Amino acid sequence: MSLLSSNAKISIDPLKCLRTEYLYNECSICIEACPADALALSHAKRIALDSTVCIDCNACIGSCPTSTFSNSEFDPISFILKSGLDKDLVLSCKNLGQCLSIFGCENLISLGLREKSVTLDMSHCSSCEVINCGGKVEAQIRATMSEANRFLAPIGISEIESRETKPEISRRDAIFSFATEAQALGDDSSEFDKLFDPKETLPKSRLVLQNSLKYSIENFTTQVIEGKFSFLSNKKIDFNSCTNCGDCLQFCPTNALFFGAEKTKILFQPTRCIACGICDDICKPKSISSFDNFDMVSLAFGRAEVLIENHFVACKECRVDFPQKHGEVICNRCIDFAQNNTKLFTLARDM
Repeated sequence: MSLLSSNAKISIDPLKCLRTEYLYNECSICIEACPADALALSHAKRIALDSTVCIDCNACIGSCPTSTFSNSEFDPISFILKSGLDKDLVLSCKNLGQCLSIFGCENLISLGLREKSVTLDMSHCSSCEVINCGGKVEAQIRATMSEANRFLAPIGISEIESRETKPEISRRDAIFSFATEAQALGDDSSEFDKLFDPKETLPKSRLVLQNSLKYSIENFTTQVIEGKFSFLSNKKIDFNSCTNCGDCLQFCPTNALFFGAEKTKILFQPTRCIACGICDDICKPKSISSFDNFDMVSLAFGRAEVLIENHFVACKECRVDFPQKHGEVICNRCIDFAQNNTKLFTLARDM
């Protein structure tokens, strides 16, 4: 196993993987999506790619929430930015030279928001014996399209459609179509690198989605949608159990959770959440929970909201400030110490 494939087009940036970000993360989306069993965990519990069996299906690229994987010949983000606006776009593996599984849900939503219509040409899937063996990759493409439509439909945007039969076109039209798609794609994505801050922790797919929401927001039929999505989550924090320890903020890979200036408030930016679940897992008192309600304006413009605001007082025992919940004068640490070490305060004559 190697981190970088020498023969295949697919490569891995291990620093972007959630398993690198958080030791105890158990994300295995890419492994489950791979139809060739080319991905597995190394001895260090990191994602590794076996280039000798990789079939370049791109399923790992389309499924990864942090853009850990990339294809040396095709960049979905560059394609979206080069495709223009308000067109009737047809995505075909024959024209693009890549399996449509390379487009993740956020990619398809961005295209749906930008274009007049988007159609996925699925007519070649059934005859694809190398990549779609067993129908696993086709199932992923359809599931991704379905999730994208669950996001687009409530806000009144035309749903992404699929083409199931091969169109009747002349050889001349086919060549023209291929040339048009190739021109839109181009072969150099470096020109778009300057559009993204190299220090930004948010995946490019989310940044493009955010801008796509801004572009179309005036046409939305509703501001709030409900539903569970694999790439997005909304958070709330229970006031009574939160200790303000900051672990959830420290390990959030995209800085969706952050302290206010005085560190008495914990704020959340829904746009930056990628639904990785690290904050839920790392919170010892389990104060963090998710709910499936999303405000399009907040997502489009990156609004942050206060999840919790604590009032700090000095503990009468240890004199250290702690978040006071209901008028307590002693912090939980001192209370726990007193309860667990009662015998230390017993006098010898009372024993």
